[in-house]
Amino acid sequence: MSDLTLQDDGKQLTTDVEGHELVIRYGWQSDDVMRVDFVGVPSALGGRGLGTKLVGKLVEKARKENFKLVPVCGFARTQINRHPDWKDVLA
Repeated sequence: MSDLTLQDDGKQLTTDVEGHELVIRYGWQSDDVMRVDFVGVPSALGGRGLGTKLVGKLVEKARKENFKLVPVCGFARTQINRHPDWKDVLA
């Protein structure tokens, strides 16, 4: 998952793949709990597992920066539930 580098503007995390923007929109519920509102991958990049990689990068970031996640976005919630080793970041 190291092939995706996330840029953070304080409201969303983004990365560029082949000229297309992938995005995670978020908000903070508290100082150490991030609410994941939306995960988006353009349809032109669909079916390549990039959404899962994107959520995985967010999980890595949460661990590194010591915060928890509340996945409001159904896709993010599903991906975290499919990866038992990611559940440690859930609030």
